[in-house]
This record gives sequence, C-alpha cells and structure tokens, in this order.
Amino acid sequence: MTRQIRRLYEFGPFRLDPAKRLLLRDGHPVPLPLKVFETLLALVQKSGEIVEKDELMQELWPDTIVEESNLTQNVFTLRKALGESKNDHHYIETVPRRGYRFVAVVKELPDEGTERVEKDTRGRIVAEEASGRGEVKGSDEPTAQSSETVASGIIPSTQYSIAGIKHYKWGAVVGLATLLITVIAIIQFNGTNPAKNGEAIDSVAVLPFVNVNADPNTEYLTDGVSDSIINSLSRLPNLRVMSLSSVLRYKGQQVNPQAVGRELNVRAVLMGRLIQQGEGFSISTELVDVRDSRRLWGQQYNRKLGDLLQVREEISREISERLQPRLSGEQKRQLAQSYTESSEAYQLYLLGRYHWRKLTKEGFEKSLEYYEQAIRKDPSYAPAYFGQAVIYSELGLRGLMPPKEVQQKAESATLKALQLDDTLAEAHVSLGYIKKRDWDWAVAEKELKRALELNPSSAPANSMYSIYLRDIGRPDEALAYAKRAFEIDGPSPKSIADLGDAYYNARQYDQAIGLYLKAIEMDPNFAPAHARLGAAYLAKGMYREAIEELQKAKALDNSPERQGRFAWLAYAYAVSGQRAEAQKMLDELQETAKQRYIPPYNFALIYTGLGERDQAFLWLEKAYEEHAQNLTHLKANPMFDSLRSDPRFTDLLRRIGLAP
Repeated sequence: MTRQIRRLYEFGPFRLDPAKRLLLRDGHPVPLPLKVFETLLALVQKSGEIVEKDELMQELWPDTIVEESNLTQNVFTLRKALGESKNDHHYIETVPRRGYRFVAVVKELPDEGTERVEKDTRGRIVAEEASGRGEVKGSDEPTAQSSETVASGIIPSTQYSIAGIKHYKWGAVVGLATLLITVIAIIQFNGTNPAKNGEAIDSVAVLPFVNVNADPNTEYLTDGVSDSIINSLSRLPNLRVMSLSSVLRYKGQQVNPQAVGRELNVRAVLMGRLIQQGEGFSISTELVDVRDSRRLWGQQYNRKLGDLLQVREEISREISERLQPRLSGEQKRQLAQSYTESSEAYQLYLLGRYHWRKLTKEGFEKSLEYYEQAIRKDPSYAPAYFGQAVIYSELGLRGLMPPKEVQQKAESATLKALQLDDTLAEAHVSLGYIKKRDWDWAVAEKELKRALELNPSSAPANSMYSIYLRDIGRPDEALAYAKRAFEIDGPSPKSIADLGDAYYNARQYDQAIGLYLKAIEMDPNFAPAHARLGAAYLAKGMYREAIEELQKAKALDNSPERQGRFAWLAYAYAVSGQRAEAQKMLDELQETAKQRYIPPYNFALIYTGLGERDQAFLWLEKAYEEHAQNLTHLKANPMFDSLRSDPRFTDLLRRIGLAP
C-alpha cells in the first residue's frame, strides 16, 4: 500500500483517473490497453494543444524504437472507445503531418485529498496483460482484429477478463461483470436521454466559445457565434436561454458544467471551442445535461469561413432537437431564420456587435463602420440596421452626439429594420425606446408590448418595458418586469445592478443596496454598480459611504462618456455640505463644455444639489429645448426630489407628458 495524490480530469461523460489507470463513462469503467490509456492521458493533459507525433511516441515508448503505425493503432482504438465515428471526431482531432489535438472541453478537478490506492490493482494488471500482446508493426492502417475487438469497449472487456485469468481465478467473473455493467450503462443512457424520450429541457446556457489560438483577431468570432446561437435559441417557446452578458464571466475559464448549471439555474450547458486557420476554421461543441453530466450531443465542424453562417444554423438546429424535440414546422422555421445569406455580411455584423460590447466611444465608432459594411454587402440585412440604431442611442445616452441628431438617425435605422422584417422583436424594442425619448408615451408602450408579444422571453423587451413603467410613475409594475428580465438574463454584475435600479427608483433603498453589493462582489471593478450604490447611499443620507463609492466609480472609469458619474459625485459633495468641492467640480465641467458637448441635465443635477433652484431650472429648460433623453427619467429620479414642490417642476413634467 502506498499513498498517491489523485488528479482527475473530466470531459463529456468521461472521468479520467491517472492514479488508478482508469477511464469511466458515466461512472462505469471503459477498459483500455495500457499504452492506449497513456495516449489518452498525454492528449488530455495538453488539451487544446497540438501534440506532435514524435513527442507522443517518445513519451509512450521512451526506450524503444517503434513504427508510427503503433501510435496510429492506439489513436484508432482510443477513438472507438470514446465513441467517435469516422467523420465525427469530437474528442481527438488529427492535425495533418503533425500530430493530434484533444479538442473536447477538459476540467481538471482539484485534488480530492490523499487516499490509499492498491499499488497493483486488478484493473491495472489486466491492462498490462492486455497491452503485452506485442506492438503492431509495418502498417499504417488498423488491423481487422483491432476493428472487431474495440466495438464501444464491450468486446475488449471480454479479452481483458481472459488475460486476467492467467493471474486471478476470478478474472472471468470480473470480465463478465464489466461486460454486464457496460451493457446496462448503454441501456440507461438511451433510456434517460431527453431527446430520445421526447422530454423537453426548459433552460440552457451557451458559454462563450473558447478561442483556442488565443488570437485577438478571432475573438469576435468566438463571442459572435455564441451570441448568434443564443439569439436563435431564444426564439424557442418555453426555453429559457441565458443572455451573452450573463455567461461572459466564464470566458477564459475552465468550467464545470454542473457548477455553471447551479449558478445560472439551467438544465443544460453548451460548450464550444473554435480554431481559425487561414480561411478555414474548426468548431467543436458539446451539450451537457448538468443533472448528471450526461453528454447530450457533440459535433466537430471543419469548414471554410464562408460556411460560418451555415454552421451556426446547424448548431442551433442540433441543439434545439435535443432540448425541444417536438417543435412545430413554424418554430423550426423561426429557429433557422438568419436574415442574410451573405457570410461576409454576417461576419461584419459580428464585428459590429463585438465592438459595441466594449461600450467606449472608439468601440461605438468601429461598430457603426462594420454595420455599414454589412449593409453594403446585403442591403436587406435587418439586424445590421437595428445595430446602427442601438449605437446611435448609446452615443446620445452618453452625450457623445447631439440629441436631435441621435433621434433622427436612430429612428431612421430602426424603421428600416422593421420595414425589412416587422417580426424583429429587438427592433420594436428600439422603436419603443425612441418613442419614449420622443415623449410619445402611448406609441412607446404599444411598440414595447409588441416586442413582448413577439418574444416574451426577450430580456431587453422586459427590461425596457420596466424602464418605461418606471419613467411614467408605475414603480411597482416596473419592478415586476425588472424581475422577469433578471430571471431571463441570469445573474451577472450588470443584470443584478439593473434589478437594483428598479428597487432604487421604487424608493426601496435597502433592497437596492443589497443588490448593488452583490454585483460588486461578483465584479469589484464594475464601475456602474459602485456609482449606483453611491446614489442609493445618498438617498439614505449616508454621505461618507456615498462619496466613497462614487469616487471608486470615477476612478474605475473616468472616460469622457461618463460625465454623468462626474455630475453625481459633484451632487454628492453638494448635498453633503462640501460646497467647495462641488463648486470646484462644477467649474471643471464648465471648462470641459467649452471643448465638447456636455448634456445640460448634468449641470441641472449639480445645481439641484447646491440648492440653487433657479440655475437648476435654467439648465432643465435647456435640456427640454434639446429634447434630452435624460428628461424621461426626471419624474422617477430621487435626486430631483427637492424640486418636486416647485410649480416649475410640475409644468416641466406636463410638457414632457409626465404630469400626474
């Protein structure tokens, strides 16, 4: 007896135990000859990397000269044991003229402590005996015997038991037990597969695909393919699909599907890896039932970049058949809808989405360029027009473009998208937002309700309708839709902070503070959560804590488009009695306004904090003349509570369409 530290690896339904020389599938042993096991271990330990043939052969046969056919035989046997077919290599990828790469997602489990392991267990001796039959020489092709004796790991178990009789009189019994266990496992697997039983899975998380090459130029593809699959699956009825923002925190991490399932409260998880090589790419995918880590589906695609759109459609279709096996013809049609047949336009659209997510001025500008290029490739590409509308709204929200110009361009792009496809729920959300900014409250509500009708599971539609209800003074109803958006979106720093906003505007400050703190716990560098926490502290009169959080937000993100946070901090100094600090920041903002546009709303907020009502209303009037979108929040914003008793405030609300 000796003590060994166990290091375990998991991929798909398999668990690999190097210490015991044991491969398990769904808890049942998969017999492997020793050299085949060592081949698997070498590939798994370098998952995602190309392992050269010479390197593998040196590791497997360090003191022996063998032919390359021995390695070929090992890989062939291993593929059979893992259940791969001739055209379905979702675990081991052959890299021509070089070697092999293990492409499935591998999780290295933490040490489970030290335990006693038999130095020579029965399983290990059997494996050594089975591997002692001599190396195969002189052929690059597997022998007929190897093809017949590896079938899914069932027949080899009989061979192992026969070899084991040489040393153990119970070997035959062990072999028979292994055979029975394997057969039972196959029966159980087929019997509990949701796709075979017609059982629908109600929730899924599509994790960001792994950028195997770690090439920054490929990042838009890995994020974009994940995002596209999410958007397609979200059209399915009775299926909750986590948004991209809720899964991005897993990007670049080795993940355990079961842990992700618990954290996001989903039943299934899709993981994928993408490798781009010149004009070609390889995508490997794996869909896992998180209840028992059962592999529901997996596939590898080796295609040209021009086939990217088709591959995305194939993946979405395959997943839908596993998750929702009884879809109608119309539902399948909606799932397959791609809005363009141009792969180039699709790639440009993905680039636009990628740069938009950076939420910077430069990112917005690049995003607009890529959307415009996508439209030139396909003038009928509705989502690209919708993407433009989103960017214009973002620029207006951050004061990076005059409000009137924003309104005109955003509305034009949105209407074009709807002209091309009136069933695009996201475009109705955009038009509802635009009409809300235009103070056309009735049409805004009509468009948002239409979006919810088209896609009740749309997080943006539920979130925007919540904001609409907040702005018109129905905070309790707003809170209900905010909770629904959060349920759909899943827990992420942004979604948690957004839910906190609904509580904040409903004047439930303690609940808001709790949520903001959770968002910060999840991501200490998430500046919006610090800023909003500061605002909630201000509402409770906790000035020191408020200023501290607002300072953190400013330090974490002091970009030009974040002047609203600058104004919040100046307001905090003002209401806390630190007028000199507030005045200093006000002077600084006025100097900045000489160089570029600063929304009048920001000045109005600071003057409100200083108690200078006349100046506050002067700047609010300027905001009104500009049709500033921030004014839609005027009725709900607690920071303007000190002005509510003034008749000028009531008159302004009336002109905006928000009079009581």
